[in-house]
Amino acid sequence: MIWLILVTLLDKSSSSIWFKDYFLIPPATCGLIPPGHLHPFGYHKQPLEQMDVIPNAISADEFDKIYIQPEGHRPGIFRGLQKQSKATLYWDDKYLKENFGEYKVLTEIKHELRQEFGKRLNTLSKFLEEYNTTNQYVVTVLPDEMRREVLMPSFLQCGTYSHNLLELNLWMGSGDTASQVHYDADHNVHCLIAGKKSFFMIHPDQYKKLYMERLEHTGSNYCPDINQNKVDMLEDSSVADVDYQWDVLHPGDCIFIPAQYSHQVRSYGRSISVTILWDPTVQFDTDSMGDCEPNNTSSIADHNVVWNYKLEDIFLDVGYATPHVMRKEMVGVWEQWKEKISDLEGYDSTGWTYCQFVSLMFDMKRWSLPECKYTRNWVALIAYGLDTNKDLHISPTELSDSSDLLMKAVSHFVDAPNLNDEMYDFCKKEFFYIPPEVVSPEEMEEIKTVGSAEKWMKQKGYEASKNFSEMFSDFLEYIHDAIHGENEGDD
Repeated sequence: MIWLILVTLLDKSSSSIWFKDYFLIPPATCGLIPPGHLHPFGYHKQPLEQMDVIPNAISADEFDKIYIQPEGHRPGIFRGLQKQSKATLYWDDKYLKENFGEYKVLTEIKHELRQEFGKRLNTLSKFLEEYNTTNQYVVTVLPDEMRREVLMPSFLQCGTYSHNLLELNLWMGSGDTASQVHYDADHNVHCLIAGKKSFFMIHPDQYKKLYMERLEHTGSNYCPDINQNKVDMLEDSSVADVDYQWDVLHPGDCIFIPAQYSHQVRSYGRSISVTILWDPTVQFDTDSMGDCEPNNTSSIADHNVVWNYKLEDIFLDVGYATPHVMRKEMVGVWEQWKEKISDLEGYDSTGWTYCQFVSLMFDMKRWSLPECKYTRNWVALIAYGLDTNKDLHISPTELSDSSDLLMKAVSHFVDAPNLNDEMYDFCKKEFFYIPPEVVSPEEMEEIKTVGSAEKWMKQKGYEASKNFSEMFSDFLEYIHDAIHGENEGDD
């Protein structure tokens, strides 16, 4: 109470610190209550020096040298990079509804709580009718058609990074949103198309003060135990020592957010953003520049990106494991298999049979996909695609050399699709899904002519689900226990 009275009596003089027109950092009060107690994150101390303003025309090799190579990387702001894009000039609600209203979008609740998965599927048109009166905002894959209206930063048009673009996302809401303090697995340029957002950027050397860990296996993490809209500085005292940088984006501005660089984002009023993600694991090759000349009118639709979304697509490709992560996971599973069961009767060093691969995929999946003829055929087709020499085995070499397209198909099966529960019954006869990454258009027509993937594969000699349960139930139970460590210590 004393502290609240003291803060009320203070004016905007030298005894307090103002962040432009957004918020006041209350001063310390005689050592009784620490600064920022029961206030949003960022009230506890002044920010560090402002982030760099990066020239919009910076080259890829120069960007790499200044912002990627330093330890922990280095964030920065692009002022006005998207100012002349069609998105910034035209994306009001009427324009979006008329031109892109049919597209599916994913929505989440405001004031993000990552423990609670509140994602729902909607159409953009329906969302635009509701978002000003509901507690939701869009975070979804950017449809291919909308990509034509967003500019690509110059440093992502040439060289190594231009060949390793992963994902493009759309964010939209009515304001009053605040993310958790978190870090992401990928490098990210976040471009504000409409509205106003503030960014708190926190160097990786501050993790422990926020009770965060660096998770190598996922590449991302968040700050779960701190109420970041009302920080208890007495209970979470180490937050008082967290250093950060802070700035505000206006329409047309972009910010570079390095991989594993903690940050919090707050929006004020209606806002739209587009984010461009690329692979942080690849090292920049200066020879990759060639004769490439960036074009300040080049749209992001002019460049290849791993995950895409066309109107007819079933899956919304956002949040899936990237191909290089999934490939590494699959090779790791093979290594576990080889180590744990190499002395077991039936072990084949050539690789997984189709049946073994199907079984392992059902064991690996991270959602409640039912097992039935149709879903077994779905994953058997993935096995067919991975088996490049068609010897009825998926070898570790074939896994290591697999294409990004095939690993996308694996991710679609292993990770939960962004579908409302009632949308698809994957075991209904009417559901006829063929992974487009796996079979050629000609093979697709053959499958449709035959009537099912199962019949087509039998004609080809690939009977992936023959006597499935009987042949492998005991064998797979042992493998499951071995891989998950339940038989450790057993002979």
